[in-house]
Amino acid sequence: MKIRLLFAILAFCSLISARVVINEVCYDPAGADLGKEWIELYNDSDNSVDLSGCKIYSGGTRFSKDFEFPYYMLRPQRYLLIGGSEVANAHFVHNFRFQNGGSSSDGICFVNADSSYTDTVIYDSPNDNLLFDDHGFPASSCAEDAPEGSSLARVCDGWDTEQSGEDFVVEASPTPGAPNHVYADYALFDPLLTSFENAQQLQLSISNLSLYKPLLSAELLIYQDEQLLHTEAIAPLAFGEERTIEIWLQSGYQLLFAQLNLEDDPNPANNSLYISALGTEALPPLINEIFPAPLPGKQEWIELYAPSAAPTRAEYVILDASNNRISFSLPNVPGYFVLCRDRDALLADYPDCPPLAVIQVSTWASLNNDGDSLILLDASEENAVDAMIYSSAQAVSDLALQRIVTPDGSIVWRVAKANPGQENTVHQNQLPEHAEKLKILGSPCDPSTGEVVTVSYNLPDPANRINCTIYDLKGRVVRQLADHSLVEARGLLSWDGKRQNGSYAKRGLYIILWESQAATSGKVLRKQLSAVIR
Repeated sequence: MKIRLLFAILAFCSLISARVVINEVCYDPAGADLGKEWIELYNDSDNSVDLSGCKIYSGGTRFSKDFEFPYYMLRPQRYLLIGGSEVANAHFVHNFRFQNGGSSSDGICFVNADSSYTDTVIYDSPNDNLLFDDHGFPASSCAEDAPEGSSLARVCDGWDTEQSGEDFVVEASPTPGAPNHVYADYALFDPLLTSFENAQQLQLSISNLSLYKPLLSAELLIYQDEQLLHTEAIAPLAFGEERTIEIWLQSGYQLLFAQLNLEDDPNPANNSLYISALGTEALPPLINEIFPAPLPGKQEWIELYAPSAAPTRAEYVILDASNNRISFSLPNVPGYFVLCRDRDALLADYPDCPPLAVIQVSTWASLNNDGDSLILLDASEENAVDAMIYSSAQAVSDLALQRIVTPDGSIVWRVAKANPGQENTVHQNQLPEHAEKLKILGSPCDPSTGEVVTVSYNLPDPANRINCTIYDLKGRVVRQLADHSLVEARGLLSWDGKRQNGSYAKRGLYIILWESQAATSGKVLRKQLSAVIR
């Protein structure tokens, strides 16, 4: 009762704007708690604060004193870290007894020396033990319970509405003794590209849609194709603040890409725009990435890339080699869109995939592991918008096929780690660097875990015809990776450890025979390589 009465009295004495606040707390560190729990205080005033005699209380069924400060002056806009013996850079070492949440609310409270001011965080729910907030009443607003290894952090340093549920968020990347992450949501909108006789003016609006002002500047990048044309720093914007950017460019640009980079922005989907010149036609979508050989229990998917906005929501059909069909529509915005049969399952498998990019379809054309072709048609099914063909060697278990545009403008498909709903991860400059014309990567290989053997080639001629066949030690053909295929100078061939019939090859040593002929000089390269399946 004394503690409850104390908090009721303090409510009348509390300052309107907090001076020292609980800025971040880790009450459930990874592993055993002893020596690892910590609390960070922040002085949000313009004056130094004497913490002598201030106290920290922890609460489960009730609040009890856990720590009392000796003499210490906390300077303005500075952080104070108190933690156990295993907490690096702590100003005070103390083993706290914070509760870890669970079936009901727990709390932590800072009380100043003369008991005229409190700052409290109540976390988890329900508040069955009627722990008091800074108003002197049982807290009705509770922060979310932080899982093991995470912290509770204010949405930005010093932010205090005295409502724990509004002020604190779960922070998966704690920052003890340093500024909190600020998850401000910036957005790009209202693009306008105006053409003049010898130049073009690009206008863009940038707005802060969140309640919080970030600490750092954002970076605005303007691209034509993959060439950076303009970069500009955007000073931090306050809540609701909008800024219009004007950029002068040389004339002749038909399609531009704007990218706004802001650290910790929680919604990157509204940070990029494709800007078409006035009067230009909307560009059709392209097949950008496919996932033809998922692991058991997972699903296939197809990613499309729409380089520009369509006038209205557009209808399309994809046909495979057997005329099986996928019917769908795309929204009239540019971006990446992923077609699949189960939207929730795909988002669970790929947490980084933007949810708005996923389109669930009612019918599906299975992507054959022994090779297939896909044709993208408009709604009339008379006009082919895009098409692609892949071989059995390219259908590698648990890996995707990504569309790559080479420097000479040709299209190639490369095996890569899946990245649905986002820019492809494979680029020309990401090929392995080596001086040899041929190099085996990934051997020994365990195909059951998704590992692959890769033949990386680095040929002197810009275009080549290649054959690549895998044999066992008895001279029998196991798999053909390339059959008179036309390739550029550099690239990769991948073997998923499967035979031609789709079954896994046995453990052992395998021979890889390579033959390539340069398209210009006619010079032939023959080489025998080896790989181990374990």
